[in-house]
Amino acid sequence: MTFVVVVDFETTSTNHGHALELLDEYIDTFLRVQPGFIESWLSEKQIDRGYLHFARWRHESDFRAFAEKAQKHPLLTKIKSLNSSPSFYKPIRYYEPP
Repeated sequence: MTFVVVVDFETTSTNHGHALELLDEYIDTFLRVQPGFIESWLSEKQIDRGYLHFARWRHESDFRAFAEKAQKHPLLTKIKSLNSSPSFYKPIRYYEPP
């Protein structure tokens, strides 16, 4: 089974556009090239300002290795300023169309 990380990012009207650029750069140039990374998608909240990022990893240990490396990434301080709230999931069932 895979490991799923969901992170909720809060933004304001002032930093919303910059937050997208920041998250896009971080995900595209750093996160997605890590061992064990499968896929991710970034969604924009429709009612309040903010983003929701879903990332799927091969194993929890792959994510944990990435998270340790990420502590030294130069963009992490700015990303943490977005009041991020992570949640961790272990998928228990998969559903596909018939």
